[in-house]
Amino acid sequence: MPHWPSKLVATRLMKYVTKINIAFNPYQPNPANIRHARGIREFMVRQQSDRVKKSNPKLKMSIDVHNRAWLPDHTGNFVHVTYADGTELKFDEFQGTVDELEEGIFMRAAEMEGEYEAAGKSVE
Repeated sequence: MPHWPSKLVATRLMKYVTKINIAFNPYQPNPANIRHARGIREFMVRQQSDRVKKSNPKLKMSIDVHNRAWLPDHTGNFVHVTYADGTELKFDEFQGTVDELEEGIFMRAAEMEGEYEAAGKSVE
């Protein structure tokens, strides 16, 4: 099954993202899910690609790879995304796949793209 969206569409949708905060602990054992940080780590790698950097040079990313335990203040695994309109999407204590993570992020970006087009605005 092909990945949705395509690289071209994903690159265009990332223009609607202004800030990404990522934190994960790849060292903490999790017997229920041995790949617990893999989705976040793969997302981080994709966002650092030249393709994404060229399409959205204003994107600010903060990355925290740590060895802290799960704490109530969400210092475990999380991805927080801020969009051009100021809305935020938070994935706290995230343990899913990169596709699940991107699906949520791109769905909101696609909604924003439609809203911007209807209002005659541009993200650039």
